[in-house]
Amino acid sequence: MTDKNMTPSHVERDLMKKSGQFKLCEELQLILDKELKAGNTLLELPCCTNWPQEGSIFASLANRLTVGKEVLTDDVYYSINDDVHYGWIDECVCKIHHDLLVAGNLITNKHK
Repeated sequence: MTDKNMTPSHVERDLMKKSGQFKLCEELQLILDKELKAGNTLLELPCCTNWPQEGSIFASLANRLTVGKEVLTDDVYYSINDDVHYGWIDECVCKIHHDLLVAGNLITNKHK
């Protein structure tokens, strides 16, 4: 925190890392909040995975995105995953912060 050029988001993330608490960036948190309000549930709480980039925060929703697609912005890249290696279906990546919000269970849905 000695860097004078750190933005508030960097400061906030540094404090969260020290306390062990993590929160998605604003761009993905907006989608997550709407999904939770609509009844979706978290499979995995936001955590620092350092993937897809160092410092990235990852969270996973139990069910596919419903309201989330309607609130996508230019700062969020949305894709549908069909690689069972990852296991999820919907993938939202923040182009600014490189956080990742995923949703749905690809393995369960392929067996239905």
